[in-house]
Amino acid sequence: MMVQNPDIVIVGAGAAGIGAGLALKRLGVSHLILEAKHRVGGRAYSDTSSIGHLWDHGCHWFHSADKNVLRFMAEKIGHEFRELPHAGNMQALMNGEWTGVPVEKYFVWELLAKISEAGRSGIDVAADEFLDRGHAWYPLIRHWCQMMYSMDPENISTGDAGNYSDSGVNLPVKAGYGALVEKISRQLPIQLGVEVTAVEVLPKVVRVETPSGKIEAKACIIAVPARSFENGRIRFTPHLPKRLSQAFQDVPMGWFEKVAFAFDRPVFENHENPFADIFDPVAGDTRPLNFELHPFGRPIAIVHATGSVGRELLEEGEEAMKAFALENLEKAFGHGIGKRIVASAASSWGSDPFIGGAYSCAKPGRAKARAVFSEPIHERVFLAGEHVHQHYMATARGAYETGLDAAHRARNSGGLFRRAKRPALASYLISWTFSRRLPISAGIMINPQHRGTL
Repeated sequence: MMVQNPDIVIVGAGAAGIGAGLALKRLGVSHLILEAKHRVGGRAYSDTSSIGHLWDHGCHWFHSADKNVLRFMAEKIGHEFRELPHAGNMQALMNGEWTGVPVEKYFVWELLAKISEAGRSGIDVAADEFLDRGHAWYPLIRHWCQMMYSMDPENISTGDAGNYSDSGVNLPVKAGYGALVEKISRQLPIQLGVEVTAVEVLPKVVRVETPSGKIEAKACIIAVPARSFENGRIRFTPHLPKRLSQAFQDVPMGWFEKVAFAFDRPVFENHENPFADIFDPVAGDTRPLNFELHPFGRPIAIVHATGSVGRELLEEGEEAMKAFALENLEKAFGHGIGKRIVASAASSWGSDPFIGGAYSCAKPGRAKARAVFSEPIHERVFLAGEHVHQHYMATARGAYETGLDAAHRARNSGGLFRRAKRPALASYLISWTFSRRLPISAGIMINPQHRGTL
């Protein structure tokens, strides 16, 4: 049964909105979650129909899995994920030849580390300043920056990169990240297909407007992608503070799309590690791609198009995206591989009216702007989402944690409820993780593969 007069309205049923709902449920606060799309999950979407095999259009890694609350929840309910990081060789096709380098020695890590190290040392400039444009492998390093941050290196803040916290234990979710978010949401009061068009903050209530009517509550949590604020999709009365509007300009969403191919049989038997880069350093206009091959033994390949490349391909259309991906597959595996394809599909985050892109990335010199997202809006409205987190930005785990935090802040906001001591966020994470970590074998080199929607 849906709540008719909730104390708190949550806008958005992605990981952040679900985190907020679960926290409010534990606190015994009545709430209602409104979701414009006809599914739960936001940028966590597990597709099981388009190519005949499960694949995640968005996030599919447990980042910092040794202390990731969503990883522990998955274990609790038996939601499958890889229990140890990928080892073996990282493979790349360069100059028409395959090379295999142990994951821990793959050359991109050292170059990428320079970006975050600069940020941690207090330098907040464009990431591109720490890359050698004349290096033969610069296009590949650029591509990896785009995958990590969803932006091109010249638009990436070293300070923001340095603020990101990563234990190095990153595990892919076999049963689907989107499927996990949907599972943990099942006992929450969610209305799908209800777009919130306006939020009005009045002296005693927050009025949320939808095409089917208005809802009044004591407080509101906005857990939608940042681009919904950038493009003014939700109208606010009073207007958003200028400080917040500027923060959305300083920390915009980037671009990340995927193309998935299904084959009539396994075609990548000789690749021990499911990740491979395809790159031709001889071609001046080369656009490298990273491929996920036969994940979890499934006869599929997933191609990652990111940053400006992803945006350009999206603008050209789905068929152009597929053609570009197939062209690169054929470079690596021969023209015969196209004959083995039985189905294909592509994501469309950038053109989705309720999403609008990949994940957030601060502009050079603007890393501190992210902190503005944690400030309440007109005392009764609170933000949640990956863009809000100071250290786990661009991840589902970060989004989920900001949902927990927003729930407690809304619950304890001035005069709305009987005051209760706000417990530390960690205590609520512990309630899900049962105060322990799963054993991870020491000494294993972790594949520091992509955060965010990957």
